[in-house]
Amino acid sequence: MQESRFTALTRRGLMLPAEIREEIRNTGIRCRPQVEIVHQDRANQWKLRAEESGGAVSLLGHYVGFVAADGSALAWLNRVHSLLPNGTHAVVVESELVRVEMFRYEHTYDLLITRHWLEGRAGRRPELRSELLYLGRCGTLATELWGRDAAFRGGAQPVFFTRSGEQNSPEPQWIAATPKVTEGVCCVGCKHCHLLEACGAACHMNQPIHSSTLAQSPSDTLSRT
Repeated sequence: MQESRFTALTRRGLMLPAEIREEIRNTGIRCRPQVEIVHQDRANQWKLRAEESGGAVSLLGHYVGFVAADGSALAWLNRVHSLLPNGTHAVVVESELVRVEMFRYEHTYDLLITRHWLEGRAGRRPELRSELLYLGRCGTLATELWGRDAAFRGGAQPVFFTRSGEQNSPEPQWIAATPKVTEGVCCVGCKHCHLLEACGAACHMNQPIHSSTLAQSPSDTLSRT
């Protein structure tokens, strides 16, 4: 059965027209909203894997990051350093993720927030479940965060409205993440994370790796399925 447009949006991320996707590719921005199911062989458990990625040029930006179900920051599994900007910045592996994805064209913004988790019986491969938390279309922000107003990045976010003209803001738990992803779609030549954070000093999985080793985890315990 072919999935509905609403289901595809929730599971796969913002559904941008082909012309816009082509324009994004031409700028060199590589944003990966995909959420994957992976298996940890040693722990014999299933997890979700995703990549904080994207960035901006002056004309447009596309960025995706991830937070916890309560809106708090998550720690990356490993940081990714790449010669090329506007690509993958870090990898996260968790049992549950909230994806925060934004697209910007000049001063117009789209924002999608979705929750993803695993559901199934013990001993079997679980299914990926997804829930739409917020969708804002054609939000506006007059501030030029990618240029003369860059000093305001991290403290500004677009305003969204309903079709009837009422202000439509994300729920309070997503207020902290929204300015960060806004910063991401205005970060020209981005080479750093805006949502995922380094884990504590006791964590041994926060060392930078080269982009060519992206498919390998530090413990080599994750296998794609």
